[in-house]
Amino acid sequence: METFKREGGSIIQDEQLIKKIKAGNQHAIRLLIERYKHHVFKVTYSVVHDEKTAEDLAQETFIKMIDALSSYQHKGFKTWISRIALHKAIDYKRKKSRQKEELETFEEFQPVSLEIHPDEQIISKDKINKVQQQINLMPEKFQTVVKAYYFQELSYKQIAQNLGIEETNVKMRLYRAKKWMKENWKEEDF
Repeated sequence: METFKREGGSIIQDEQLIKKIKAGNQHAIRLLIERYKHHVFKVTYSVVHDEKTAEDLAQETFIKMIDALSSYQHKGFKTWISRIALHKAIDYKRKKSRQKEELETFEEFQPVSLEIHPDEQIISKDKINKVQQQINLMPEKFQTVVKAYYFQELSYKQIAQNLGIEETNVKMRLYRAKKWMKENWKEEDF
């Protein structure tokens, strides 16, 4: 096995390791990861403030690093890997935030069970009708995904296939639909 020391015993530089990795040297990958694992963990932890999540994101960072190494421009590896780690952590926080927001927004608009007192059934049906009327006032592209996701209970993937769009577009339309509801719906409408 090749040792990664220069003449005179100094540790090999990042750029030389990267060159060896691009040439297919697996040991160089391990050395580079070992060199930066604590730094990458600190970057992810500073954003998510959860040790287990930060560890997972650090691993994802190194996977991304290996995939993207061919596009590395040799302008400072530590900065480059830090940027990948930071983006991974920020994306994770955004995803968690959107998921929480989705739950909070639609908990109040979920269809109500009709196994209640007959007088209350009329009120519940009326609320459901009002929610459906309000949804019908939304822009068409929002209506479609809201009805498919919340009333037909289709997955992002199923909706994407039905509409012939990417799953990320479905998620974005649902996000924008919720934003539209917050801006345009008033509590007294229900």
